[in-house]
Amino acid sequence: MAEALIVGCGYTGLRLGRRLGSEGHRVMGTTRSPDRVPELRGAGIEARLLDLGQPGATRVLGRESPDVVFYLAPPIGEDPGAEIEALLRVLGRAPLEAFVYASSTSVYGDRGGEIVDASTLPRPDSPAGRARLATERRVLQAGWTFDARPRIARIGGIYGPGRILREAIREGRYRAVDGVEAWSNRIHVDDLVEGLVAIWRRGENGRIYDLVDDEPHLSDAFARLVAERCGLELRTLTLEETRAAYGPDRLARKLGSKRVSNRRMREELGVELRYPTYREGLPAALDGEGRDAEARGDRADDGA
Repeated sequence: MAEALIVGCGYTGLRLGRRLGSEGHRVMGTTRSPDRVPELRGAGIEARLLDLGQPGATRVLGRESPDVVFYLAPPIGEDPGAEIEALLRVLGRAPLEAFVYASSTSVYGDRGGEIVDASTLPRPDSPAGRARLATERRVLQAGWTFDARPRIARIGGIYGPGRILREAIREGRYRAVDGVEAWSNRIHVDDLVEGLVAIWRRGENGRIYDLVDDEPHLSDAFARLVAERCGLELRTLTLEETRAAYGPDRLARKLGSKRVSNRRMREELGVELRYPTYREGLPAALDGEGRDAEARGDRADDGA
């Protein structure tokens, strides 16, 4: 059995940790919040408090010797790859089986709806996208330096139980944009976990993999189905109102249009999606919320 370290053990990391633990692997996960430690321990994950924004923070992991590292934390600070280089230096174990970095499809930028894949030259057009691309490059450089066997996962919009835009739609924080047809890409969190595990087990060093489902969709189609299933009104903004309402990162997510191919994920990693499109995944996410509520002894909210 392997030892796995999940850096940034949040929504996806918790599920990844449960999956690995169920297979008998030892799983360690980092969080910056002491309040989340009981949740990680309840999932069978050995919690480590780690605030990547603090100088020397990675020294807390100096005694660990994981076989695989899944780095799921977002870029931090002006040099977003520096904490990764520091982490690999501290771990000091050569070689890892894999260092899997969770990046984002935002590195492609707005492509006017054209199809892109991992061989497409990145062209980020938002601060978040540029930070992601800069971090990817540092990961690859540091990964080769420390014999860490780096691999990159470019991930689309993540959804699943408790993460389906319902509250954002209800509160008016998410609004459709009138007259704009932008292509978007998503993946259910369960399929994302499968993809990350497959990158570890079957991925190629230095390789980039796009983790998205089989069907890009018009960006507001997901939100419209959420509103329909949950009995909510999806409010709208004009294009001019949208440009005035959102900052650069959110505006890029709202208006950027690209169709990301998952061919490499399917053909090279052999990932078979449980939820090929959001039309299968969204009902499963809603059902999952109901099961979680029942297990806690409470009720799912009325929108479910």
